[in-house]
Amino acid sequence: MRRRKSKFGRSSGEAEMLERERFGIERLYIELDDAILHGEGSARILHAAQKLVESLLVHFTHEEQFRRQFSFPVLDDPRAVWKKNMTELLQIEAGLTQKEVYAALRLRSFCRGWIHMQRMWTSIFQPTLISENVCAEERAPGSGCSSS
Repeated sequence: MRRRKSKFGRSSGEAEMLERERFGIERLYIELDDAILHGEGSARILHAAQKLVESLLVHFTHEEQFRRQFSFPVLDDPRAVWKKNMTELLQIEAGLTQKEVYAALRLRSFCRGWIHMQRMWTSIFQPTLISENVCAEERAPGSGCSSS
């Protein structure tokens, strides 16, 4: 049981890191969205988009490392989804490098869909993850948590 707790504790810390990254991405998305909506000029839009795409690439890399360590139920092949997302982000990043404002607009659209999916998955799985964490950390007789 001790080994299991330590493994879960590690995954809990990594999951929290992914969650912090996701909140940072949402904040950067809002900055990009504001820059576009307020017409702050292409230099500001491109700068906001570059910060956002870098954060997304790092987050997707961390997410894939986490997924490889622990299996989670998913509807699609997670590797195929990861490859598709990374391919799109790398294309967007190449466009940003060439100072194409259109790439920032593509990134904005990509993020809007990605954030929506993240919120949907969080609402489905987070209550389960929280209850598993409580059960793993506070295992006591009569607590209702199974020890399997």
